[in-house]
Amino acid sequence: MFITQPKIFISSTIWDLPNERTAAYNAVNKVGGFPVMSEKTMEAQSTDSLTACLSKVMESDIYVLILGGRYGWQPEDKESITELEYQTARSQNIPILVINTTYTKEQLQKEFEGRVESNYFRKTVSDAFELELELEKALITEIDKKQNEYFNRTEPVYSNLVKIQFPSHLYIADLDIDKKAVKQYNKERKRPFFKPSIHDYAISALFMQNISFPHDWLVWDSKVITFHNLQDDSVGLTKIIDNGTAESFACDEFYDSSADHLSQFKYLLKKCLEAKLHKLKIKWIREAKMFAFLPIQKDDLDRWQPRSIEWTKTSKRATRKVVEIKRNLKNKEEVFNMRCLAFRTGFENFDHDWYVSIKPEWIFLWSDFRVSNLAFKNIQWLKKTERNMHVFNHFNFILRYLQPSQTESLFTEYRDYPFLKLEIIEKFDFAPIVPDSVWNSLEAIGAQKKLKDVDGDVDLFGI
Repeated sequence: MFITQPKIFISSTIWDLPNERTAAYNAVNKVGGFPVMSEKTMEAQSTDSLTACLSKVMESDIYVLILGGRYGWQPEDKESITELEYQTARSQNIPILVINTTYTKEQLQKEFEGRVESNYFRKTVSDAFELELELEKALITEIDKKQNEYFNRTEPVYSNLVKIQFPSHLYIADLDIDKKAVKQYNKERKRPFFKPSIHDYAISALFMQNISFPHDWLVWDSKVITFHNLQDDSVGLTKIIDNGTAESFACDEFYDSSADHLSQFKYLLKKCLEAKLHKLKIKWIREAKMFAFLPIQKDDLDRWQPRSIEWTKTSKRATRKVVEIKRNLKNKEEVFNMRCLAFRTGFENFDHDWYVSIKPEWIFLWSDFRVSNLAFKNIQWLKKTERNMHVFNHFNFILRYLQPSQTESLFTEYRDYPFLKLEIIEKFDFAPIVPDSVWNSLEAIGAQKKLKDVDGDVDLFGI
């Protein structure tokens, strides 16, 4: 199926129809096609004429048959090469347009004409000028038909957007803390902040009261904003707010108020995602602005160990290594750095439907989880060598690991987080079909074989 410039094969005898073939050549060019003609556009090939011509027919998008007076060359003393080209086009289900001329026909050509007439309506022309005009009209109709058919057909396209759910309402209350007391508290415990933000003061105020609370809330314009119920005195955050100011707001009412409100709401969602992933030992790496899987076990020498996660996709169990330990080349007993599976995220709102985008990445960390500044070339090499299929597999794993509906049975360590749930990947059905050969050509030869779709449509995500 052509997308832009269709290849149009012109089939006829040659030496007796020079004007007609030139007219056909002109017609194809006028409609924006590429004329496939042995005497004009076909290159020299290391094969015989019959094989070369039939191969070009099979590669074409439209086949044009011009019936002159001669039957033409018969390679094996049976069908002529023109009829063999016609048969090939029919066997490949290639659209066929037939132009007949008024020349007196040989007996074999009359018989061939009869076989063609029984299958296709032919347009008879009296000269080359008429042929060019009629073929141009026929090609425009056929190309429009095929392109409309092509662009009206769709196939599912999977994005990196995942629909999310969150509570319908959030809570807002005035922050009520004694900044001087908080400063003194931090000074006594030698925990001074460098240029502390109002959020830092709020966290310290919780510590002053021995309250350990998740960081899925924010302070904006001296107000605490969260999905936690601030009208419930048992919630720890109520100890640092003016309880009389706690109010409930619809989420859409909040984020539709202004661009700043929308930005703060996205930041709240990001804080909730941090809290959700914290349980799964996935940490927000502020310096790199991405989430990274962390090691969870050390050996007897207090060295981090590789981390692998076993999971099930459909009926197969697999193990994904999410943290790989790199040893010091000069001293194998020492850990040099760690290669961790990571991902970037972003929150988007389309017509009041909310999504999180997930982009797989790699990151190298030192043992104390600081970003390794010596790993730039390693990351560039990884991105250069990884193909589409590798990135897809990373995405599929990360998505499955975060999905509440899937994860409880796949990952035993999963405990769902109440304020942010991930659904399945967003699938769009309005995209025009792109031939698999276009996608597969971007992959390595070995990967192309694995992507062969022999059983029809395959649900790559198994969900």
